[in-house]
This record gives sequence, C-alpha cells and structure tokens, in this order.
Amino acid sequence: MQAINIPAFTPDPSTLLPTTVPLPTPKPDQCLVRVTHCSPQHADILHAQGKHQNNNAKKGWCHPPFILGYDFAGVVEAVPSDGASDAFKKGDRVFGAGIGAFAEFVCVPQRQMRKIPSDLSAETACAMSGQAVSYAAVVNIAKVEAGETVLVSGASGGLGNVCCMVAKAKGAKVIALAGDKDKAAAMEKDMDVDLVLIMEGDWIDKVVEFTNGQGVEVCLDNTGMVNDAIRCLAYFGRIVVLGFAARKGVMEEVKMNKLLLKSVTIMGYRFGESGRRFPQTLEEIWEGYLGMLRTGEMKAMIYGKYEGLKDVGRALGDLHERKVYGKIVVKVVDEGERSKL
Repeated sequence: MQAINIPAFTPDPSTLLPTTVPLPTPKPDQCLVRVTHCSPQHADILHAQGKHQNNNAKKGWCHPPFILGYDFAGVVEAVPSDGASDAFKKGDRVFGAGIGAFAEFVCVPQRQMRKIPSDLSAETACAMSGQAVSYAAVVNIAKVEAGETVLVSGASGGLGNVCCMVAKAKGAKVIALAGDKDKAAAMEKDMDVDLVLIMEGDWIDKVVEFTNGQGVEVCLDNTGMVNDAIRCLAYFGRIVVLGFAARKGVMEEVKMNKLLLKSVTIMGYRFGESGRRFPQTLEEIWEGYLGMLRTGEMKAMIYGKYEGLKDVGRALGDLHERKVYGKIVVKVVDEGERSKL
C-alpha cells in the first residue's frame, strides 16, 4: 500500500511523499480500516521532526520507522479476530485516531474509533475527529458557565475554533486570539465570537479593557501561553491547557508566585489518557460533542483542497507556515471506491 512512511526524522515535513510499504496486519483487538480521509495537525509535524514528547528516546514510543498521522475517516475492511466485541462490521463508515493514519489502510483498536452518524459526511467526521478534546475542555474541565468571559488562544486552529463554538453554545462571551491580520479578518467574518484580537502590541490590555478591568474567568490554551494567560485572568481565574503542539514543542516555565497572587487554577487535560481511565465519562463527552455537531451548534471549518497522499506534505507545509484557518482534510480516496484487498 501507499503511505507517508518516516524512516528517519525529517526537519522539513513538507517534503514528505508517499512510498510503498507492506499492508499492516491487525492485532486481535484491532480493525483494519481503508482510509478515505485524513487530517494533518501540528502534532504530526513534531512527530515527523522528532520533537514531540512521544519521540523521547527513553520514555517515548514513536520512533522510526513509522507511518505518520492520527486523525482519519474510512471504511472497516476487517473486524477483530478475538471475538470480544461486535461493535463494528465490515463496511461500516468510521472515524477516529490511530498512529499510521496517513496511509491507504490503518489498523486501529476499537476503542479509538466510532461510527460516522448517517447524517454526517466522512470529510466532516474526519475534520472533527480530534476536537472532542475541545468540547470536554470547555464543558467537563473548565466548566464554563453562561455569562463568563472565555479567552481562546489559537482560535483559528482546529482545537481553538471548536473551543470558541462550544463556549458560545454554553452562553459565554468569547475573546478569540489570532496570530496575524489575515486570520483575524477571516475569524471576524466567519466565527461567532465577541472579540477578535491579534497577539501583538497591547493585546493583553485590550482583553482587560473588554472585561471592564476584571479579566477573563477562563483561558483555553492550546498554544502554550500560560504566562500571558495569567495576566489576562480575573481573580480565581482558571486556565485549561490542551494540546502540546505549539511553540515548536518547547514548554514554557511558570513562576508559582504568579498563581498565588491571583489564586489561579491551571488544569492540564490529556484527553486520551482520561478517556482510558474513565470510559463512562468519555461516552458522555462523545454523546454531547456529536450532539452539538449534528444540531449545527458546531460546524467543521475546512481549509483548502488536498487530494491524495501526495498532498500530505503540502498540507504539513501549510500548517507549519501558519497559513491554515480551521482544519485541513486530505481526501485519500472516494468513499465508494472498492477495496484493493
């Protein structure tokens, strides 16, 4: 099959092209899925470069050679051989996350994928596959309430724009942060938020001014800006850190006295691990998340047009250069195309 294989870490993921590799063999608890769509993200860039925490030589698990990619949508080709579950059958349309998704076929544990609702396209499901973390960060972790003001970093990206949508649906005011003027203009046009700010100059003063000097109750940080967030917070404010893909994988340092002075709460949220530990809560999260998606309270914001695995490198390059607004979805193959198996 064709896949984006990583024989060695590469400094420039935009140069990646598909190569021929052996078809994967599913483990007893895995489904074999024919990939129809995949969605590159910043974490994929770090994985390809060897800069992600999963690449750590001692504690990481993602080492070359490996097939790049996480988020996908596709069609089940073979179900688990262990007979432990009948959750899926051949031909089911599914979406989820599994290492090796930038390929024609991927092997995925059942717990890491779900059926695509009949009224959603595979493209939409793929685009929204990794954003349940944003819903949970707003609803379950930050516990955003109506009337609060929420600051969202990286609001033009996949995680950030969903944070904005969910917070608005909960009745909060939303301040969306953008990295440049073009993204800010697009966000003002397309997103239902109360204020868009470019992260330059006196933007923090503008946050404080918007809140009449009080500061925001919540900051949803998926870009690594805890120190700036503290300056924007109200007393007893709370910060939720979701994702570790920004600022080139370098984690910032925070002085503890800054937390004390404002009685700040900082919460890290590792969606995958919490789901493994608390499966019932995970089901409730997915039910609420898909419910908002189906009612239109959330909508996929898809950037550009990318077709075939040959375009994955271009997609990663556009992400790295911060051109992307919303989510990239690469159409690997038409849903109706027959399996090559």
